[in-house]
Amino acid sequence: MVGLTFAVRTARRVGKADRAMRALAARPDWEQLKRDKDGAQWSGYAIHFPWLLRAQHGTTVTGPLGEHRVTVARLVENLTSRVDAHWLVVVFDVQGSRANLRLERNWSAAELGLSFHKDAPYLPMSDDHAGTTERFHASELPERLVELAGPAVSVTKDGVCFVHHPLPDVVDMDRLLEELAGMLPDLLALAGDSAPER
Repeated sequence: MVGLTFAVRTARRVGKADRAMRALAARPDWEQLKRDKDGAQWSGYAIHFPWLLRAQHGTTVTGPLGEHRVTVARLVENLTSRVDAHWLVVVFDVQGSRANLRLERNWSAAELGLSFHKDAPYLPMSDDHAGTTERFHASELPERLVELAGPAVSVTKDGVCFVHHPLPDVVDMDRLLEELAGMLPDLLALAGDSAPER
């Protein structure tokens, strides 16, 4: 019964997320991404979380949000005959020269063979690990991220990627994207501070 309840809840969340993304795709300058003529799919998350390449694509949409372009995707991996794993991926195209920064959750760290104390919601990773960890926990970012269902985060020169797992209950996609976009300045500043001194 527990497994059935989880499956039903997940199916409802998948439906809500897909409807919200299709609504975005219907807006001016937004579009739903399909395979290209060579069969390739969008994989802008791969530079951030390459292990997600094993997942299959659900709905994927892209369009403008403020000064940035954002792509939203639902990825799915079949675990057993009755269980699928789902991720909601949000990638902001923010070009610039900056150090790489990762804010791993327990489930994303496990993909790298890493673990950390479960009382800590995040494992910051950068070239300046100690400094980044101190600055991250001294900021409001941990609380703000947890309030948004605690996505794993990656910052590179190509942009910022948020990965939610399990699939969150998307009540208001616009609000979620706006809240994530609102954290970009602080995340980019944290990544900038994470660069090793020369």
